Amino acid sequence: MKTLKYILMMGLVCGIMASCMNSGWDEPEKTAGEIGLGNKYLQETNVISIAQLKQNYSAQINTDYRNGTPYKLIDKDLQIKGVVTGNDISGNLYNKISVDDGTGAIIIAIGEGGLRGKFPVGTELLINLRGLSVGSDKGKQATIGTPYFQNYKTNTGDTTQVSFVSRMSLHLWNQHYKIIASGKSVQPIEYNSTWSAASNGLLYGGKLVTIKNVTFRGADGKKKYYDASNKGSVYFTQYGNSIYLYNSQYASFAGNPLPTGTVNVTGIMIRYNNTWELIIRNINDVEEVH
Repeated sequence: MKTLKYILMMGLVCGIMASCMNSGWDEPEKTAGEIGLGNKYLQETNVISIAQLKQNYSAQINTDYRNGTPYKLIDKDLQIKGVVTGNDISGNLYNKISVDDGTGAIIIAIGEGGLRGKFPVGTELLINLRGLSVGSDKGKQATIGTPYFQNYKTNTGDTTQVSFVSRMSLHLWNQHYKIIASGKSVQPIEYNSTWSAASNGLLYGGKLVTIKNVTFRGADGKKKYYDASNKGSVYFTQYGNSIYLYNSQYASFAGNPLPTGTVNVTGIMIRYNNTWELIIRNINDVEEVH
């Protein structure tokens, strides 16, 4: 009788262990929605291209925030799809990701750090725009987010309240996107000096761009990517003031010396009024040409 009980108990223990082992090996990989990233219930219903979205709201995007309201709250079912081309991997593209669907690109402003872990380059997103604002930031760059209000002192000395598109909360953002693919190919386009920020801001603003065979103005082996005297703006010898490299003081490479030789530079090209800012994603976006 004791032998029988022992055999039954051993069988029960082995069964439990096998069950636990099987659950560990056979458990399917969780989706982004299941681990708290995004809204797994989103479905494609009314998807338009990013180019069409920017065209629809071009009046708001091209409005100077000091002279009007540069955004519109989306109050209808409208969606876009896009592949992440840039994130905050080095701290240079702060609280933002850039997405591109082939027709155009746009910036999404999110009040959260560590976006590189949630949205690696190549991640494809479905984004529901109802309840979000589409328009421009302080420099007429097409942006999705929520309005930010601040006081502004006019030329006459009066103080007035102005607003523009800025960072939405992570809680709000989580309700508005779903990850639909990963590992998508991301390729930059080559910069053309005929692209004017004022005239071509809608078309090229937010794009991943490579500017080839350039040198950094004033690079001497000591000048760094971020210099307080120029507030992170580094100009190219070949292009005057129409486009420049913009570097955050909080970027991981801010203290690195600028290369003195010829380089190819890849980054997210942002409109800042009538000029272009090229924002590299990490130090590997600067390729020395030998």
